[in-house]
Amino acid sequence: MILSYLSLFLAGYALLRFVLPMNRGLFAKLITAAALIAASLKFQIYNWFGGFFFAPDLPRRAVLCLEWAYAALFFLVLMLLARDILLVLFWLGRRAGLRWRMPETTNRQRAVIVLAAMLLSGFGVWQSIRVPDVRTVEIAVPNLPEQFAGFTIIQLTDLHIGPLLKKDWLQAVVAKTNALHPDIIALTGDLIDGSPEKLKGEVLPLKDLSARHGVYGVTGNHEFYYGADGWSAAFSELGVVMLKNEHRIVTVGESTLVMAGVPDAVAKRFNATLPDAEAALKGAPDGVRILLAHRPTEGSQAEGVTLQLSGHTHGGVMFFLKPIVAAFNHGFIAGLYERNGKMLYVSPGTGLWNGFSCRIGVPAEITRFILKTAKL
Repeated sequence: MILSYLSLFLAGYALLRFVLPMNRGLFAKLITAAALIAASLKFQIYNWFGGFFFAPDLPRRAVLCLEWAYAALFFLVLMLLARDILLVLFWLGRRAGLRWRMPETTNRQRAVIVLAAMLLSGFGVWQSIRVPDVRTVEIAVPNLPEQFAGFTIIQLTDLHIGPLLKKDWLQAVVAKTNALHPDIIALTGDLIDGSPEKLKGEVLPLKDLSARHGVYGVTGNHEFYYGADGWSAAFSELGVVMLKNEHRIVTVGESTLVMAGVPDAVAKRFNATLPDAEAALKGAPDGVRILLAHRPTEGSQAEGVTLQLSGHTHGGVMFFLKPIVAAFNHGFIAGLYERNGKMLYVSPGTGLWNGFSCRIGVPAEITRFILKTAKL
């Protein structure tokens, strides 16, 4: 597993470049090494004591502590890497005849590095679990019918209700969403981390979502990990219209708007129905067409889509990781894009998976879209 290899690298690098050079006694080094190794074993601890690393059955406080410790280790290694890169640059400078010399790292400096890593981690975890702010995005639509001028759509995505984000957090998100008085609410997948049986009570606030023209949703990859059919049925019972390669028509006056949706591409691993945007829009009237697809890489083959709403990327989680995450998502990471004559909005997520719950420079959001007439 990639996450296990990454964890081994983090622990090994920290031991080699932080613990061994410490000017301390053996006992202090052993204690420090034990703490670093324990932090690196987060995913194994989730498996051993929580049953499953994707959604460990552990107390929320325990998960929070492990997420904080793992992120602190991550930041520690980043700072050690930065220092070592400077060491190499100084060495090259001396080889070139320059009188460069890197100051020796003292125990006090090591303590400052550890404190900085712990504070960054604490801030990042807090950013992951707080109720997000509302981000408003205006969408200029050519030939928008007058009845839909000012029409509002709220997107909630990647809630990941489970080990960290629970009923009280979801209630706050729902209340904040309803206060915006949306015309439509769109749920674009990865709403949960756990089975319907375990999370039935935690997701109940979804039934309180209120929009003039309905609440629509699609499955993300995480729904498939816990039974997409079961979750689709559960969401339907809570008032969410689940779109599985299909669409619904919203009528305002004499004008229409199409809400279409596709399941996540991970369906292939579960011998389930694959995403088919063309099938989802088959027979749909022309005009404003909104496509819900968990991954930004889905739906590109569909014709006549006005706006696609996606999530999945978590915005790269941290600002300096954006290019890496974008490379795995055809260059899409967060924000509004235009491709093949249609608009695509990729949300950084409303919540965050407990696998790495730490946001730096990539805040979560409740996204409000306002349809406007494009100026010609």
